[in-house]
Amino acid sequence: MWKPRQLRVRNVASAGSNVWSASRYNANNAWYSNGNNGYANNNNLYNTYSALPVANYYKEMKLENLINDYLGCRSNKRRSTDSVYFELHWERDLARLDRDFQNRVIVPFLYAFLAPRPRLREVIACLMQMKILQYHFDVLIRPLVEERLTDRTFNNRIGYGPDKAMEKLMEDIRIVSRNYTRDCYVISRDIRAYFPSSDLDRSYQTYRKLIEENIKDPQERDDLLYILQRVNYANPRLNAVLRSPRHLWGEIIKNGKSVIFNCDPWHGACLGNQFWQVEKNFDLNDFDHFQVDTCGLHYIRFVDDMRWVVENKRAGLAHVAQSEKILKEQYGYEMHPRKRSCQHFSKGGEFIGTWYKFDRIYVGNRVVRHAEETIAKWNRLASENAVDHFTASINSYFGMMKHKNAYGIIRNLVDRVSPKWKQYCEFNDARRCFEAKPGYRHNEILERKYLFKLNTNYGKKSTTQHPGVQAA
Repeated sequence: MWKPRQLRVRNVASAGSNVWSASRYNANNAWYSNGNNGYANNNNLYNTYSALPVANYYKEMKLENLINDYLGCRSNKRRSTDSVYFELHWERDLARLDRDFQNRVIVPFLYAFLAPRPRLREVIACLMQMKILQYHFDVLIRPLVEERLTDRTFNNRIGYGPDKAMEKLMEDIRIVSRNYTRDCYVISRDIRAYFPSSDLDRSYQTYRKLIEENIKDPQERDDLLYILQRVNYANPRLNAVLRSPRHLWGEIIKNGKSVIFNCDPWHGACLGNQFWQVEKNFDLNDFDHFQVDTCGLHYIRFVDDMRWVVENKRAGLAHVAQSEKILKEQYGYEMHPRKRSCQHFSKGGEFIGTWYKFDRIYVGNRVVRHAEETIAKWNRLASENAVDHFTASINSYFGMMKHKNAYGIIRNLVDRVSPKWKQYCEFNDARRCFEAKPGYRHNEILERKYLFKLNTNYGKKSTTQHPGVQAA
């Protein structure tokens, strides 16, 4: 497999144990320091020792770490537009990023657009340069955050997610209702404009305290605090470039949900940044511990969506009212007036785009409707070059459905797919997803389109033949 050319990063291990200082006392000699014992001595500049200024050792090691952060950051998004553009000149851009980081002149690199699904919302993302720094921050800080979180918040955590949140809610209903033999109630609340209402000073102070208490290395601590300051106070009102037409923001501005147009410089988190996805878990950590540890309730939170499963309806509503007061006074958050309910468990309910009733979980009607619209769109664009995009788009919906009671819905959606796609891909009923047929897989299309051979078989001769090519 082709790999990008590696940067030549110099290390003290490869330069020998002696690292010379940059101080010269005449034209032919300089002082050097011995890396093994720390003793200083003099030697000429023309022997076999490697001359390397001590200050450059730390800087070049920082660049080596930056390369590792870049390789880790791009691992799951290498085909994204930002990643592709950055990789065209990644050596040059990483060197620039390292220089700007060392000089503390990082630019936020923000852009904003509107995502129409599942509903219209503002997304403020960043270019690859800031994603690399956020990845470095996340690698070091996330383990500290995970140690302090409860097992009742499920957003953007390894081993958690929406499916686990739904399973935990079903388990809580089963426990509180004594296997559906007693009355219990599910109380739901949703924070209004969760990201635009975020207090930047509170998030900065919370993370700063965490870093100062747990990161012992002074240089690393200073680097993390600088990343925190630049990401937390990125100020999208001034630094974000709009990639959607300005007139489309009208509805979001009217509802007060735009960070760019509705917020002051001290409020508003950027939905679309990895840093803020983790921070919004940590932001309400004390509130979560109050619900779970202090009050001992069956409580679940997924970002701004909260559920309580209670046995006593009046006591549960009184507690939730007190919790709303705490969120308003201590955190500055308000509950959405139209997203509040208290239902008997037998009536079921909605949570994170799914419906539940007793021990059954159904996919939401909005997800099914969007899947039907997506299939209709791709039926008009059936072609060999669109196989990758078609399978990725349709399988994303099937991935949400196949773990729920939705086999009939999946089969109905498969029947809606145009017969034109049958020559390029087929439906795998066991895995419940579309797969490209031999000859139309991603690497095979690239080989045919650009006339080169990818080393995907590690030396083994490929026996795959394009369906349109006849054997000699």
